[in-house]
Amino acid sequence: MTSGIGAMSAPVQPGRDVQGASPPVPDPHPVYRGRAWWRNAGGMATVVFIAFFGFNFVIPLLPLYAQLLGVTDVGQTALLGGVLFAIAPLLSAFSSPLWGIIADRYGRKRMVQRALAVSVVAYTLMAMATSVWHVVILRAAIGIFGGFYSMTLAYLVTVTPPSRASIAIALLQGAQILGTIAGPVSAGFIADHYGLRASFFTGAAVVAVGFFSLLVLADDDRAIGAPGEDPSPVKPELRLAPPSVGNLLNRIWHGARDGMRDLRLAIALPGFGSILGALFLTQMVDRSYGPILPLFVAHLGTPDNQVASFSGLVVSLGAAAMGVSAGLGGVVASRWRVYPLLVASLVAGFFLCAPMALVETPMQFLVLRVLIGLFAGGTVTLIMSLANTRIPSASKGTAFGVISSATLLGTAISPLITGALAGFDLRLVFALNSVLYLIALLWVLRSPQVVALIAVGTVASGPVDPTD
Repeated sequence: MTSGIGAMSAPVQPGRDVQGASPPVPDPHPVYRGRAWWRNAGGMATVVFIAFFGFNFVIPLLPLYAQLLGVTDVGQTALLGGVLFAIAPLLSAFSSPLWGIIADRYGRKRMVQRALAVSVVAYTLMAMATSVWHVVILRAAIGIFGGFYSMTLAYLVTVTPPSRASIAIALLQGAQILGTIAGPVSAGFIADHYGLRASFFTGAAVVAVGFFSLLVLADDDRAIGAPGEDPSPVKPELRLAPPSVGNLLNRIWHGARDGMRDLRLAIALPGFGSILGALFLTQMVDRSYGPILPLFVAHLGTPDNQVASFSGLVVSLGAAAMGVSAGLGGVVASRWRVYPLLVASLVAGFFLCAPMALVETPMQFLVLRVLIGLFAGGTVTLIMSLANTRIPSASKGTAFGVISSATLLGTAISPLITGALAGFDLRLVFALNSVLYLIALLWVLRSPQVVALIAVGTVASGPVDPTD
């Protein structure tokens, strides 16, 4: 099978072979026939909701768990809390391209299953930890061997018709946001009534439910590749070779060599660098609120006994607004050009973040946070839809692994920068967010490759197939 950019060259006229004959055109693959893709997209979205619901039984409670394990100094708790939050996405940023390469060779669904299994084992062991460093090591293991979300994206865009890719991506992000909203509330209830360790065990059990749900809710992408493609990327001579250590090493060598080639080709795609930069910057903005939110809410005059509840309200309404924006953005992007929508979203982020640095009351802050979620919350959906238009099917796992690295780096670096700025003035964080949106906007606007590729092809062009 041809992979990488080479798969996009020298197109053959449909219905004609090289001698000019007109053989019957084969039926499209069942994954694109009727509503089959909806079942796979909905199944994977369900798994994502369950998984993020389970993840959030653990992640928000990590600083409190550090205190339970013997860290009593407030400064050390804050430092270790930052390490516990940052280490997994930081390591995952470097490991995701590797898992993307492996996914292109052996299947994206398998990689999703692997990531879920790693989380189940890690959360179970965390619940039995006796030292905070045990938790640090397990979080590092999740970062190295995880890569869950990038593999779900790679799976989804593989089994979804191109005209519906943006809708599928929005569905996945909506499921992630809903899980992120529901998880902390349930985790708080379990932790308050049964203890922190019980919350960790519950998180492991919920993620295990996601693992077993995946077995029945989504088909294997190796069996449902895009029409005209070999569903298995392994070379035929290697598939037919008898099992032996030599053949196993040969397969590993061929997989690594072909995977690195696909990685280089994915990075070299026109406009791909601008896509990565925009994702990195917007993710930095998105992750900047959490570390300072309660502090800023208190700074604005919220009574001490209402800081936690009002902060939770800001998080929930902001996430809900982002979910609405992601869903609408996906639907609109499936019918209109992605590029102007992305530009409008970045412009909205720039103009709405700047006033945040000037607010005087908690309600002003809440209103602006909801508006940013509504008008700029779909930015990631639009950027990923844009990326999907240029990624060959054979390299989707590799490319989305690289894309995931950009988002994870933003996730890991943002709390560190936010903490440093907050030490001087909390309002500087929102001023920086506005600048980051502006840089992302200018980066996209000055990229002629991005302008050109959107001018000639979008996520959807022409009428949508009613059978999709």
